[in-house]
Amino acid sequence: MTGSRVSHSRIPLLVLAMALSAALAVVGAVPASAGARDGRGETPLDRSGPEPTSAPRESTAPGTSVKHVVLQWQGAPRPRRYSKSFGIPGVGRMTFTCRPDETRISLFAGDRDRETQMWMAKYEDKSYGRAVAVKTVRIYRYAHAFDDGRGGTANPQHEGLNQRGGVNGVENYAKGYAHGVISQRGSRNVTVGTDPLAPVTTFDFNWYWNGFDYPAQYRFCKFEGTFVTKSARIGVNWHGEADAEGNDYRLVRVPDLGYLELRCEAERYGRQTVALIPDDDDTLAYVETIEGEGRVDDQVETRNRLTDAETGRLGPMALPTNGIMRFYFDVDGRKTPFILSSYQKLNDRNPRLNTCEVAMGQFPR
Repeated sequence: MTGSRVSHSRIPLLVLAMALSAALAVVGAVPASAGARDGRGETPLDRSGPEPTSAPRESTAPGTSVKHVVLQWQGAPRPRRYSKSFGIPGVGRMTFTCRPDETRISLFAGDRDRETQMWMAKYEDKSYGRAVAVKTVRIYRYAHAFDDGRGGTANPQHEGLNQRGGVNGVENYAKGYAHGVISQRGSRNVTVGTDPLAPVTTFDFNWYWNGFDYPAQYRFCKFEGTFVTKSARIGVNWHGEADAEGNDYRLVRVPDLGYLELRCEAERYGRQTVALIPDDDDTLAYVETIEGEGRVDDQVETRNRLTDAETGRLGPMALPTNGIMRFYFDVDGRKTPFILSSYQKLNDRNPRLNTCEVAMGQFPR
């Protein structure tokens, strides 16, 4: 059905309604991601009525904010129900939008002078099979050290979820999921080594829609995501090689797990790594690195790591130049997930234009 036009004058309305009702009843939403090859099947959707879920559910623990956000509609909701906005602590606001001519997530930064990033690994079905793409939404006023403020981006910025146009501009049916990191630091036209990150927010998000090529009464859409913000600020940031001196290393205590160690050195043969110094020598780790776009089997590198008996470390593991890592640290069967974004520019002849921006946070699941 995707991308094809149906002539309703040639198909009895009753037959069409029965066919579409059956199709909508058997297709479920993708659950939130738990791995590049999670192997899970589909689950039925809640079709209790056209009203969207109420305000985001929030829970808090010391130093932690968790939001579970759902946008859901069926049939022909009023226009205001096609989107839902909610806050990202310390950064700005995010908006889910799902309508037959627009499907996307949007990020608005409260301070455009700062460097705001939303990294995500986006999984979906394509013509050649299961695919993943690393996407980066950036908001900034100053693109580099010498920018006069006219090289920046608009605010907000968006990441579209639609692959191709259907009858109304959006493909008739789609499902997928994404996980990622939202972080914010000082502007790229200034040094930032001593400027702390805003609280890092990590997220797990999925989407499903169906019937967008057909009359409004047959349409359905559901976006669902969990957003976790920790007060602990884990990252390494510097703008310009002079700023890297003394700011290219970070050691952060994680309760009940150990110390996370981040390095992003500016020298030609410097180290750009992440490691865990665990409290328990028997700690294990599943590590996933994602860069670029293509088949999941080609773009997702996975490995299992053991604590080194000599160094007492898990790792060090190389940071991607432009990508995402996920970690599941296992202590006696208790798994603690983290996700990390890494952007590096280390080979510019002008040392002031080299930069490193790494953010890490505990993952929703």
